[in-house]
Amino acid sequence: MNIKTIELTNIKGIGHKLFALDLVPNKPNILVAPNGFGKSSFAIAFDSLRSNKIELDDNNYFLKDTRNRPILKLILTTGEILIADDTQNTISDFFDVFVINNQTKPKSVVQSFGGRPFAKTTLDISPTTLIKTIPTKVSFDYNSARMKSKFGINGGKILNNVTDLFSCGYLFFKIEKDVDFTRFDLKSYKNAFEHALLAINDQKGTGNSIKEWILTNILQSFKELNEFKKLADLVNSFGFPEVKDEIDAYLTAWQILTVKNAMGVNFKKACKYLYYLDAKDDCAKTIQSFNPVKERFDIKPEVEGNSLVVKWPKAHEISNGQRDILTFITLLIKSRQNFKKKDCILVIDEIFDYLDDANLITFQYYISTFIDEMKKNKRRIFPILLTHLDPLFFNHFCFNDTKIKVSYLKEPNIKSNQNILKIIYKREDHTIQSQVDEYYFHYHPTIDKADFTNEFKALKLNADWAKPELFFKKIQREVRRYLFENDTFDPLAICFGVRVQIEKLIYELITDPLNKTKFLTTNGTKNKLNFAQSIGIHIPETYFLLGIIYNTSLHLSEGQDISKPLGLKLENGTIKQMIRSIFS
Repeated sequence: MNIKTIELTNIKGIGHKLFALDLVPNKPNILVAPNGFGKSSFAIAFDSLRSNKIELDDNNYFLKDTRNRPILKLILTTGEILIADDTQNTISDFFDVFVINNQTKPKSVVQSFGGRPFAKTTLDISPTTLIKTIPTKVSFDYNSARMKSKFGINGGKILNNVTDLFSCGYLFFKIEKDVDFTRFDLKSYKNAFEHALLAINDQKGTGNSIKEWILTNILQSFKELNEFKKLADLVNSFGFPEVKDEIDAYLTAWQILTVKNAMGVNFKKACKYLYYLDAKDDCAKTIQSFNPVKERFDIKPEVEGNSLVVKWPKAHEISNGQRDILTFITLLIKSRQNFKKKDCILVIDEIFDYLDDANLITFQYYISTFIDEMKKNKRRIFPILLTHLDPLFFNHFCFNDTKIKVSYLKEPNIKSNQNILKIIYKREDHTIQSQVDEYYFHYHPTIDKADFTNEFKALKLNADWAKPELFFKKIQREVRRYLFENDTFDPLAICFGVRVQIEKLIYELITDPLNKTKFLTTNGTKNKLNFAQSIGIHIPETYFLLGIIYNTSLHLSEGQDISKPLGLKLENGTIKQMIRSIFS
């Protein structure tokens, strides 16, 4: 099941937009859009979901008009249409949703100076409430001596003290999840236990000899009780030192079952409190291991009222990167607590865009680990990462390329020319590689004399462009369309045009013939610029800045097309003005 489309109406900066995304479960879905497009509106839509409706803050209505009715609609590939508005929320029937965003908030305090009031504004990091309501403190009612007495005369010989097992939250989570305790009320189970205990307590000898007798005479009857076997297998799978063999596993399972029966409804309460203690300890250890300012700030979850809260230093006391990675990991831990359904949506709004390399690895490690956890438990998570940094252009994403899904929220006004793409795909063919690199992908002063008709025909390339002079007439027409007309344009043509124009302008500034030749034979536009600079040619800063366009990789495999991300950058007004300046 994929999320086919997401439609937003009247939320923050979006009046109405339909996004055809085809989001994939258990894979990072990276949604790219330029600043100001409305990524935060996307995050706010999901963050405003309540159990039965969308509940927007007044400032988050479109045009800040509360009469504009907000709607979030999801269409799944299974055909279901899920809608949340101010009267309903069918999204929550399918998905648990959690949003991670920037946690800094401006705070204004009015102070007086010389009898005059003035406002002092600071940036605060909002406290993170990990658990809103701490469960009632209920402990497991387990006492080893009492348990041995309850078992019977041989209890002291064969039952181990398993006190430590009752502090393992994950064991009891698995037990509650996988074991059907109602089966133990069946007469067949009760009779089997009663018969087994009587028979075991009739035996004489040492604990080991009695266990040997159980192995031969009783174990098979235990295994025929499916839920009892399931419980014993679970206990055995954890490798506790108190559980040395299969007989210990079944005897320990009996102890756990006895505790549950004696505690009644309090057993579930004790499980809940144990999960809380585990969550608190896990969060404390994780924050401690990643806290870069531990020598100054003891950041840890603390009880406040009836909640578990993490309080942060003032925003100015730690760096943005330190703040972002710590709050991200803490909120990710919180999302784990919140996710109960089989299908979950996790939205991460740009908080990772300014992390350094090490913290980016940390961020991506935690996302990948979370995905693996969900898959292991046969659950589906849709991690949606909102960013303005395109993974195709920046190294800030280290995810395996085959394991990410990149979508573009903004559709650029572009149309790729397939004949240009074919030249890119074939550029490394040995019959044309040196020629196209020299005459098509870079500037050359003698393109009017080149003709590769035979080679182009053999490779079924556009024969009209076998003469590079004619190819660049097409490129120049596309550049004019891009700069001076409000029509669709081919971003790949603009990339060719910018690259060759900058190289041409620099070439014409070089006076020495030998250096001109060396410039032409230097590989790569960036390297050509560096060479020209090394021989004293003044290079305008614009030429380097436009590397975001001309450094786009034009080494593509068949079927690849980077037109959309390139087109998004070319639609930026400043980029367009810079390109206009080199063609003026």
